[in-house]
Amino acid sequence: MARPRRLNMETVVLNPTFNSTRASPVSARRDSGVVLLSVLLIVALLAAVAYQLLARHSLTVAQARYSFGSDQSLAYALGAESLARQVLFEDWSQSGQGVDNLLETWAQPLAPFEIENGLLEVQVRDMHRCFNLNSLAGNEAKGNLERLKTLLRNSNVPETLANTWQDWVDADDSITGFGAEDGDYLLLDRAYRTANQRAGHVSEFNLIVGFETDYLETLGDVLCVIPSDSLRLNINTVSAEVLASLSPNLTAPQMQGLVEVERRYTAVSEVVTEFPDLAGAVDALTVTSEYFEVQVRAVVDGSVTELTSLLHRDPNNGSLTVIVRDLGRDFRSLFQATPTST
Repeated sequence: MARPRRLNMETVVLNPTFNSTRASPVSARRDSGVVLLSVLLIVALLAAVAYQLLARHSLTVAQARYSFGSDQSLAYALGAESLARQVLFEDWSQSGQGVDNLLETWAQPLAPFEIENGLLEVQVRDMHRCFNLNSLAGNEAKGNLERLKTLLRNSNVPETLANTWQDWVDADDSITGFGAEDGDYLLLDRAYRTANQRAGHVSEFNLIVGFETDYLETLGDVLCVIPSDSLRLNINTVSAEVLASLSPNLTAPQMQGLVEVERRYTAVSEVVTEFPDLAGAVDALTVTSEYFEVQVRAVVDGSVTELTSLLHRDPNNGSLTVIVRDLGRDFRSLFQATPTST
C-alpha cells in the first residue's frame, strides 16, 4: 500500500492576487458616490414629506382659527341682538307704553366698543319710519296705492311702478292700471312669474317690470318691507319724504321742518293740530312702533359677521320675536363721532 505524500508547506507559494478583498480606488469612489446620492435622495424625500406635513398642519390651524373666529363673531352678533331685544323690552315696560320716539335709548346710535380680540357695533332702527310696500297687498291697497304714487313722483321715479308693484303683491291675476302680471314677465329673456303674495324683502322691488337699478338707490331710505298689510307710520320717527306722500297738499320741505325738531308726540291728534293737511291720513299715523330692525357688526380676529334682524314687539305684553335674520346685508353705521374741542 502506497504511503500518502507529505506536503511540504515550505514549498507552497501563494499568489498575491488570488482571493483578494481589497477594492481598487476607482471602485471605492464609485461606491461612495452611490451612497451619498442615496442619502441625499432620502433627505430630500424626508424634507418634502416634512414640508407637506407642515403646510397641511398650518392650513388646518388657519382653518380652525378662522372657523373659531367666525363662530365667535357670530356668537357676539347674536348676543348683541339679544341685548337690543332687552333694551326694547325695557323701553316698553319702563319708558312708557304706547309711545316711541328717537329720544329713547334704543334709538341712540352707539359708538363701536371693544370686545376680546375685536370690535362690536349695534344699532336699532324703527321700521315704521318708512313706507311699507306690503301695504298694497291687503284691504288698504287702494288708498296706499295713491300714496305710493305720490312718493315715487316726488322722488322723480315713474309713478306707474306703483301699479306694477301692486300687481306683484296682490293675490289676483288682474292688471291694475299700468301694471303687469304673469303675461308680461313670461315674455322676458329670463322668464318668471309675479309673487302674488306679500314681499319678504325690499329687494323684490328690483324684479318688477320697468324698474331701473338707480331707483332703489333713490328710494332705499323711504321704502321697507314688514310682514303686515297695513301702513302705520310713527309720526315721531317717520321721514319727511314719506310724510309728504300722505297728502297731495304736503311737500317734503314743509315736512322737513317737522322732522328736524325733537318729536315727542303722544297722540296723532297733536300733530294734526299743527298740520291740518295730515287730517286725511290719520289712518296711517301712529305714535308707537311694533317692528324694529337690529343691525350688528362683530369683528373677531379678522372674522366679520354682519347681522340684520327684524323684530316684532307685541304691543300687549312687550315680548319680542325674531321674524327673520339676514347675514347678507352690508352694515352701514349710523354713529357719527362728535369732534372734541381743544
